[in-house]
Amino acid sequence: MPVIIDSINAFTQFIPLAPLKTQNESLLGYSFAVKDVFDIKGFRTQAGNPDYFTKTGIADTTAPAVSILQDAGAHLIAKTQTDELGGSLFGLNEHYGPPLNSHSPHRVPGGSSSGSAAAVAGNLVDFALGADTSGSVRAPASFCGIYGLRPTFGRILTTGVLPISPYLDTVGIFGRHPEVISQVLNVYEIKEQREIKRLKIIPSLVSSLQDSLKNPFLEKLKNIEQLISFSADFIVEEETLVRWSSIIRTIAMYGLWQVHKDWILKSNPTFGEIINDRLKIARSISYEDYTKALTQQKEIRNFMEDNLESGEVIVFPTMPDVPPLLSSSIAQLKDFALKASRHTCIAALSGFPEITVPLRNIKENDCLGMSFLGRAGEDASLTSFASKAHSILY
Repeated sequence: MPVIIDSINAFTQFIPLAPLKTQNESLLGYSFAVKDVFDIKGFRTQAGNPDYFTKTGIADTTAPAVSILQDAGAHLIAKTQTDELGGSLFGLNEHYGPPLNSHSPHRVPGGSSSGSAAAVAGNLVDFALGADTSGSVRAPASFCGIYGLRPTFGRILTTGVLPISPYLDTVGIFGRHPEVISQVLNVYEIKEQREIKRLKIIPSLVSSLQDSLKNPFLEKLKNIEQLISFSADFIVEEETLVRWSSIIRTIAMYGLWQVHKDWILKSNPTFGEIINDRLKIARSISYEDYTKALTQQKEIRNFMEDNLESGEVIVFPTMPDVPPLLSSSIAQLKDFALKASRHTCIAALSGFPEITVPLRNIKENDCLGMSFLGRAGEDASLTSFASKAHSILY
């Protein structure tokens, strides 16, 4: 295995090469990295904050989501940068600096799985794992011009991964090509294949794009439609998505505070401005608001199950725009995050799988993701369809 030089600030801790103890060799020769919220035996978890790194103990075991891949022959290179406590969308860590977005160096890499996305986009590893609660894999995939999968909720074990919410947390996968993601899914025994029959577009999310993005997005979609029939629109109005985005913020922020409150109140750690603002909001959310949001989440899941049939795929922009500039103000980032949550809330609240397909250079040299979302359990089918889309787009 060649020496890896981290020229893009993607990695936090390098993992020494260990003797392979493979149960099979399906990933032999592949290298990967994992967001620094995964337990790796013999290492501390950094979670994007130096005070947390000092406080946390050395892991006794490796998270199963990681060890399964190692058992299949994949070489774990390093742990990767993350926004503090996994609590932001942009990859702008005030303690360690942002990883480089290799495709758009003047723009943010996305978060909170910033280093994992940057490592894949920068060709430092073959694939990487992130964690996605409310957009932390899909946003950086869209920003960095790579593929990112948020699997069906519960399909990949989150044991040994720093939690935010037990009702939202997932392990996600990044790759430069969907075929690599397919191979990783095979190792996780996620192999079910169902025929993808129809595409459904969400008009409210497409129409909200500025014309310079909307028109090329629709042109790319028209190319992909030669693979499959196009059926009626999937109607979710903007007002509904605004309400759903509020629900997911309530669930995620309540969980964020509950996980970390004892340590924060005891240790008074130093946080950057973005996560500090989120924690102030998080600690104000009542248990009653939280339980109400969980009830609403069940209603949303039922709505999605009733209105999306097996073999149907919903299509929409992964993000509301190309990635923000590195020079963006906090106010601009907050506005972007609010708009972005209308896109990311659908998969997170329903538990349905979503894969981000990169539309590279859609606007000058910048990227925007096109998301495919299917019913629960159709992860492998979605990824296979993304491979077909890749053959048309690239």
